Amino acid sequence: MKYAVILAGGVGSRFWPFSRELEPKQFMKIIGEASLLQATIQRLKGLVDPACTYIITNNIYFYEVKAQITKFRIPDKNIILEPQGKNTAPAVGLCAKLISQLDQDAVLLVLPSDHYIKNVGNFKKTLKKAIACATNNFLVTIGIKPTAPSIGYGYIRVGARCLKLGSRCLALGSNCLAYKVEKFLEKPDLNKAKKYFKDKKFFWNSGMFVWKASVFLEEVSKYLPKLHANLRLINSVNDIPKIWPKIEAISVDYGIMERSRRIALIPADFYWTDLGSWDALTEIFPKDKKGNISTADVLNLDSEGVCVFGRGQRLISTIGLKDVVIADTPDALLVCDRSKTQEVKKLVEMMKSLQRKEHQVHLTERRPWGSFTVLQQGVGFKIKLIEISPGKRLSLQRHKNRAEHWVVVSGTAKVTSGDNVNLVHSNESIYISKGVKHRLENLGRSAIKIVEVQTGAYLQEDDIERFQDDFKR
Repeated sequence: MKYAVILAGGVGSRFWPFSRELEPKQFMKIIGEASLLQATIQRLKGLVDPACTYIITNNIYFYEVKAQITKFRIPDKNIILEPQGKNTAPAVGLCAKLISQLDQDAVLLVLPSDHYIKNVGNFKKTLKKAIACATNNFLVTIGIKPTAPSIGYGYIRVGARCLKLGSRCLALGSNCLAYKVEKFLEKPDLNKAKKYFKDKKFFWNSGMFVWKASVFLEEVSKYLPKLHANLRLINSVNDIPKIWPKIEAISVDYGIMERSRRIALIPADFYWTDLGSWDALTEIFPKDKKGNISTADVLNLDSEGVCVFGRGQRLISTIGLKDVVIADTPDALLVCDRSKTQEVKKLVEMMKSLQRKEHQVHLTERRPWGSFTVLQQGVGFKIKLIEISPGKRLSLQRHKNRAEHWVVVSGTAKVTSGDNVNLVHSNESIYISKGVKHRLENLGRSAIKIVEVQTGAYLQEDDIERFQDDFKR
């Protein structure tokens, strides 16, 4: 039986400032009305049953993933949680181990959750070819024919002939079904990329794979014996927390694909980009006569090749710029040469080293119960806009260092304050003294909005003592 393994634990740091550690790009609506994760699941309709679709992600993303997949009827038990990110080989190996316990003949479609793909019909046809090849015990990778000498992708060199099973060529008519892979290559410099681009034996490494779970685990046993030994100790999801810290981080490419002798490549017959950097978006959005792209309120004067992506409300103006990417959010602005978009990751690492919060969260922070936005803060005060989803409630909590004043903007809030429970309607308010147990709850069918004014000597998010919590934090 076919199973999808969707990798959804990455941070997407090259997509900063839109992508943050606590809200990575796979959960964002970048193109269209679906998030990248949701679009990945939608592409599998009719190919993989929802009950056979697994998503592996970090612990901290559980409730976000759960909320995003509700409409697809994927069971919560199919969300596999990593305590820490260990790169792709352990993640895929873990899913292979758990799924193979249910189905020894399982064929896994391993798909990242942050790709943009057109021609979904051709995408499914390509996967069906890969599945046919994988049933013959090959590790199959989907190769993308390069459209430019990109330095942002790894490359794969294939053999001149189509892959054979014994004396039989795996071909469909005049179209080669599969190629034998000679070598996986790292992201090249520009000179090498230009050589690869001219050579028909080279493909981009898409990071999409198809294989039998049993065959992949055999290769893990051969090339990553320590990982295999640890995976053998995981018989259920309950074993993951105690075993996972012992596992070393390594990618599927480094650990398996660069070493295995049973790898085949299926050429992709569809448009693909991994949205690995801002420059990737410049290929997708429409341009004006001067090559400018805009998804915000923009005025360009004598600018060419300028790409503006905005999430804020302000006007963005440019004069005489050329080949620049501008990404604007309410709390951070990126201005970058289009040829340097791969280096945004270095900028994020710099922010981490300086302990700046902008790499981690937006001004609007998502929570399992909804979200909050910091509107203003200063010495001794902080003002937030809180939005609570229908049927959700915050934890029963108290604060040692701050008091809170809530003004209901829309809807009706059920408020617990000490021993008192009140319904607070729109245009009404309530005060919560420092040290008093309290809780906010939305009993309605639409989201409610509340303006919260915090006052006190210490106003950070870690000043929370929880007593009851629906989300087990």
